[in-house]
Amino acid sequence: ILDQGGNLFGHLTVIENVCLVREIQGHSVRRRGVEELLADVDILYRQDSYPHQLSGGETARASLAVALANEPILLLADEPTGELDLTSEANMLRLFDDQAARGVAVVIASHSPAVVAAATRALVLRDGREVTHD
Repeated sequence: ILDQGGNLFGHLTVIENVCLVREIQGHSVRRRGVEELLADVDILYRQDSYPHQLSGGETARASLAVALANEPILLLADEPTGELDLTSEANMLRLFDDQAARGVAVVIASHSPAVVAAATRALVLRDGREVTHD
């Protein structure tokens, strides 16, 4: 589950957070592999920063790195692009698309028109009821 920072431990740096998740899951903790993941989400330059030192967009990208470090089969994201600029949003949407192409089920809750436009299927809810779908 990607929730814009709730999956980051404040006493660990960004890279330590990702390494910890890989270790807990029993995956290889190769620094180069972790750095590649951080580069994929455009947060490698902040690898030695603590969560409280990150901007909202950086926190969202660090959280995505932690979520992807798990090698999930399902990725749930709540407003993952809410604090990103348009370029970062497009990059994150490409990452979600890459994950879907690898067989990961990606479910995103968002108000962003760009997220809706990039979706394979979009459900629109109003007052808890579906009003349209694509």
